[in-house]
Amino acid sequence: MPSPGDGKATYTNMGFMCLFAYILGVGISPYLVPVDILVDYLPFLTYAENASVNSLTSASAPKADTEEVSVESTQKNTIDSTSKYVDLYKRIVGRGDDPFHGVDIVIHRNGEPGPCARQVFSQDGDDNTLSAASKALLNAADQIHEGNKPLDHYDKYDLDAMLTYAFVSDSSILENKGSGCSPTWTVRNHYLDSHSLKLSSEMIKFCDMGIDRTPLQPDHEQMVRVPGAQSLPCHFHTREGVRITSLDQLANFARDAKVPNGECAPDDRTSDGTCGSTDVAETSRRELHLYAVQAGRVFIFAPKYVGEIIELPHVKVPGDLPVWLEVISLQPRVFDIFNFFNREESEKIVEKALKETTETHRMKRSSTGASGYNVNSQRTSENGFDTHGTEAQAVKHRCMDVLGFDTYTESFTDGLQVLRYNKTTAYIPHLDWIDDHHKKEEHNFDSAGLGSNRFATILLYMTDLNEGDGGETVFTHGWPPGQPESERVEFDDALAALRASGDVEGLLAHGSWEEKMVARCRSRLAVRPHSSRAVLFYSQNPDGSADNMSLHGGCPVINGEKWAANLWVWNAPRGGFPHAPVNQEVVERNRASGKSPENLQKKASFTNLGTNPAMREAELFFQDTFWGKLGFGDQPLHVNTYEGHQWNVKVDGQTVKTFVINKELVQRYEV
Repeated sequence: MPSPGDGKATYTNMGFMCLFAYILGVGISPYLVPVDILVDYLPFLTYAENASVNSLTSASAPKADTEEVSVESTQKNTIDSTSKYVDLYKRIVGRGDDPFHGVDIVIHRNGEPGPCARQVFSQDGDDNTLSAASKALLNAADQIHEGNKPLDHYDKYDLDAMLTYAFVSDSSILENKGSGCSPTWTVRNHYLDSHSLKLSSEMIKFCDMGIDRTPLQPDHEQMVRVPGAQSLPCHFHTREGVRITSLDQLANFARDAKVPNGECAPDDRTSDGTCGSTDVAETSRRELHLYAVQAGRVFIFAPKYVGEIIELPHVKVPGDLPVWLEVISLQPRVFDIFNFFNREESEKIVEKALKETTETHRMKRSSTGASGYNVNSQRTSENGFDTHGTEAQAVKHRCMDVLGFDTYTESFTDGLQVLRYNKTTAYIPHLDWIDDHHKKEEHNFDSAGLGSNRFATILLYMTDLNEGDGGETVFTHGWPPGQPESERVEFDDALAALRASGDVEGLLAHGSWEEKMVARCRSRLAVRPHSSRAVLFYSQNPDGSADNMSLHGGCPVINGEKWAANLWVWNAPRGGFPHAPVNQEVVERNRASGKSPENLQKKASFTNLGTNPAMREAELFFQDTFWGKLGFGDQPLHVNTYEGHQWNVKVDGQTVKTFVINKELVQRYEV
């Protein structure tokens, strides 16, 4: 019989043998199975031998590297292809080729038609070697997450950091490391200036506008910072607004890149941007144009000339018709959207508006202002809101697709506003952007800073009006497209011509604001309604500031009746929704004085009583967003919500019951 000491020795020996076997296995495994495959199937394994920086995801200003270094402090200036992710990268981009061979990447700042940086031309080598763009992307992958996250586990936030790093690092593929894409606004007290960090590219300050100018979006904490600088990255879109969210998607866009055809040279354009010549100059290399959008900001189209067509194949509509934009004006930015909606949808939207009975949504005299119901004598139309109807929701989702959002977020949209203009009714010129310069409201409307405001409007016309019938939407700072400067009519001359025509004699009072509106409508940029016409215009510039050129009004209806609808889209969550920005000083002052906000948060609970078999597998949705299980035996669901919010109970994907939150502070609902 062995002694206890012998057993202890045996266990010790076995331990050493196991340890030796483990070390041997780790040592030889890369020679038996490629490292990228090991990481692919065993993502908990990490390889950090090439790591030189840390990645931060804090919402506060990060601490940059303390030494005076460039964005890429430990990488040599020449790019090689020694990344451990080469094989995995090739599998992701697919098809056995490098999609970036023969393709130059061209960068634009958000909303700008002209490029700010181009790829430095370099020989890509033969088809068996990696292109310069692929090498730069792989180099970035070795830095992000210290090189420990496999490429096939990347999400869109990783890709944002990868692309930004590939464009701004010492090994950038762009001329001057992308510094031509510097901020277009005055930069003061940027947090990056307070560190000893020596910046390689001014593009970093374009992508990260600083802690006082970067709105905190709902996904802010998910952003991945750029290695070295620890700054926020840009996100990148195509000319058509599609956000780049994956490597394989980027590869497909590279394969589809075209040889530039010089659609319209600047010297060939007229004073209003109309294209005058079709002569083009071609090069042999294809170009992939990407539009860099600042962190926390939203994509804005970059029109080149009046009449330009921008096809939107990613936007789906009933009947699978093609959808495209046509540029109406450069300043303000105004576009026609073709095939955006149809007559059947417009008829159903109007029908629902007429049947609406709730006080907050029914058709009544239009109001104005940031909060409350305020009647304006210079807005004489009627309006109502459709926030939850089937057609309204479909149109709202479509609007977000057109505007470059890759996901639909309810808090970025108002309800669909339905408008009726009877004879002589109109709306004086105004901005859709809400001005709260003195910060009297609890919501922070300062979209140039951390606030949110309306940034885009899509107008839907539902009736046909002929020339002379009025009812146009007029942009009072714009001029009719294609009109020579010598033929422009000033206001006094337009008013005199109107009075001489007698068109509004006895209909509109002499000298009234409505009469003056008609004169402006006949001399300035005016969009005439016709059924199923959709028009997009912007109320913000790409940096979030108000676009004063978007001043517009509703022209008086002279003959007939005008039905229309519009959707306001915000650059960040609007008031009353989670993550909406607030003026904290105003909130504290109001609470100290005992004042409650109009949009006071409500508490609602949803309970399944277990008595209706049809509700056995019920689920609760905030509109179309899944919230939680509400079947038999499931715990009650408690939510913080706001008046007017719609909560749907669904079974097998079908809505079986709908609850609309009322004014009560505490509400209970049962199924």
